[in-house]
Amino acid sequence: MSFLLQNKIIFLIALLTADQVSKLLVLKNLSLGQSISLFPYFDLTLVFNTGVAFSLFSEGGNLGRWILVFLVLLVLLYLAYVLLKETLNDFESLSLLLILSGGIGNLVDRTFRGYVIDFIHIYYENYSFYVFNFADTYITIGVIIYLIGMIDQYKNKKNENKTS
Repeated sequence: MSFLLQNKIIFLIALLTADQVSKLLVLKNLSLGQSISLFPYFDLTLVFNTGVAFSLFSEGGNLGRWILVFLVLLVLLYLAYVLLKETLNDFESLSLLLILSGGIGNLVDRTFRGYVIDFIHIYYENYSFYVFNFADTYITIGVIIYLIGMIDQYKNKKNENKTS
């Protein structure tokens, strides 16, 4: 894992490129609302998301869009600062790289298109999970890794206190 963490910028650019290229391919090959079934329970469905996660706050209009762009930009600048300037363990570095990559990917969409391109649709019978994209996946996995790292640190500190 340390190779990736030593090359943070390259890793971030690779993730961002995968996100943006996947969105462009879907945008080029599907029309809005169109679905292509790839596997049982898994479709590609083109959706334009003007809100945040799970389409929350999608009714904010143009002002809401720019407020969201500004707030997300502030958070991403802070995460980039922490990633580049602070001493982090591998869990923290990897999780921040994933979250930052996903945040930038969706910010690019929201800034230049006014919406985020979502296309991954997972469902089972009558249950349908939200349509999402690679950037959303990066953010989710990054948060999970960060939480696992926090739990691991907590357990290690707890064990150190028992042995002292």
